[in-house]
Amino acid sequence: MTQRRGPTPPFQPTKPGHAASSSTQGRLAEAVRHHQAGRLQEAERLYDEILKSSPRHPDTLHLLGLVAYQKGNHERAESLIGKALEINPDNPAYSNNLGNVFAAQHRPQEASELFSRATAQKPDFTEAHNNLGNALQKLDRWEDAVAAYQRALASRPRYAEAHSNLGAALRRLGRLEEAQASYERALEYKPDYATAWNNLGLVLHERARYEEALPYYDKALALDPDYAEAHANRAILLLLLGRFGAGWKEYEWRWKVDGFTTSPRDLGRPLWDGSELRGETILLHAEQGLGSAIQFVRYVSRVAQLGGQVMLECPMPLLGLFSSLTEGVPAPVKRLIVRGETLPEFDLQAPLMSLPRILGTTLDTIPNQVPYLTADPAVADAWRERMGATGRPKIGVVWAGNPRHVNDRNRSMPSSFLSPLLHETDASIFSLQIGAATQDDAILASDRIQDLGKEIRDFADTAAIIANLDLVISVDTAVAHLAGAMGRPTWMLVPFVPEWRWLLDREDTPWYPTMRLFRQTAPGDWRELMDRVTEAVAAFES
Repeated sequence: MTQRRGPTPPFQPTKPGHAASSSTQGRLAEAVRHHQAGRLQEAERLYDEILKSSPRHPDTLHLLGLVAYQKGNHERAESLIGKALEINPDNPAYSNNLGNVFAAQHRPQEASELFSRATAQKPDFTEAHNNLGNALQKLDRWEDAVAAYQRALASRPRYAEAHSNLGAALRRLGRLEEAQASYERALEYKPDYATAWNNLGLVLHERARYEEALPYYDKALALDPDYAEAHANRAILLLLLGRFGAGWKEYEWRWKVDGFTTSPRDLGRPLWDGSELRGETILLHAEQGLGSAIQFVRYVSRVAQLGGQVMLECPMPLLGLFSSLTEGVPAPVKRLIVRGETLPEFDLQAPLMSLPRILGTTLDTIPNQVPYLTADPAVADAWRERMGATGRPKIGVVWAGNPRHVNDRNRSMPSSFLSPLLHETDASIFSLQIGAATQDDAILASDRIQDLGKEIRDFADTAAIIANLDLVISVDTAVAHLAGAMGRPTWMLVPFVPEWRWLLDREDTPWYPTMRLFRQTAPGDWRELMDRVTEAVAAFES
């Protein structure tokens, strides 16, 4: 799900404050009038004329830098406003606007330093406090962002954008009721504020008030029909509710949302429309996370059955795993390509996650024949020897996903909650956990768990391990998708507000017939969930 912070206040020309000749001041005043009226070319011409005779006039440098920013020339804007700031380092407007230039260039650390400088120079500089909060959000400094927005609101209590931005920071801290109140306050002061309507829908979604959230997205889109974030958020909610027809259509807006998926590429070939293929070569390409690629690669066989010669582009970590799709007669994938390699010739293309829309997937027509991914037999044999014979059920566990995932704080589980599983069952437990979650983790010091994660080289290894397990227990990660794709018994640990693909109020999933879902009954309550899992393992052992 995505949120839009309130817009950075527009680059308004500041009132010139630098002493200059009356002639210069007159021309500058005329240039400012053109600038404020949006006549940028005329303003730029006049600013340039002033600088020919007064090349170190800071207000003119600053204002010309604003024109450059408004025209999208961030490098020139940085140079001009930077020169103005060198000449007059005590002007908070210069600091604030140079910070805005850095923010537009995705340089939040430098931007935050300039916004802090502006607020130190002018403690009641409301816009600079708000801008500082936005930069701090980009740096994941959520508590500091809250404080910055609160300072902005202290000087301007009816500042709708700051209320909405405060809501965004509170939401990321999990303070959902306070976030909702902030969004509602923003709408009280600015009823036509599409951003706040969208963000209020988000927080209602995260409070599991799903049907209530939809009208807020609808209101945002009524105000701004091209609001990509609202379309994408509406798509996610519709898919979660099982309304696939409208959901898949809305999901195409993901390409217009910064950071939602991989950047769209001009591949120079048409998007496939789902019609029968008569031997055409079609490039299917992965996007988003590794788990999504594993989930949606199921569609390659369907495309091949429709007559396509399928080439599949995937990220490097999946190369070994997906090589199984190039085997068999007929093989569903004719050629496997690592993303970044030069693409060969092809006729049509489609992203993997657009295939459900293209093929008209409903809840009843999800292609869920498993296994559609398999382990290399030789690698699986090697891992069987490594794991040894125990005479007890072999269970693999994963408790954390990618910490950079936007929802990781909800979907990953502290490893301490595995303790009942380790000490109240007789199963042989193997850790498949990799990454930061394995560092200095006390759970791996237990003699009740074997740490295989440090020996895993890629997903081909993970698949080979899973082939030797009786059960995989995992939070919502790529490993769970892989176990499901291999048709292995899999128990997924699902947070209170699930990702859209797991739907609502069911213990099974139409995506993976061998997967069982264990859902939190309250936000963040892993203890109760793991108590149920431990009881279920005891029954599984018997």
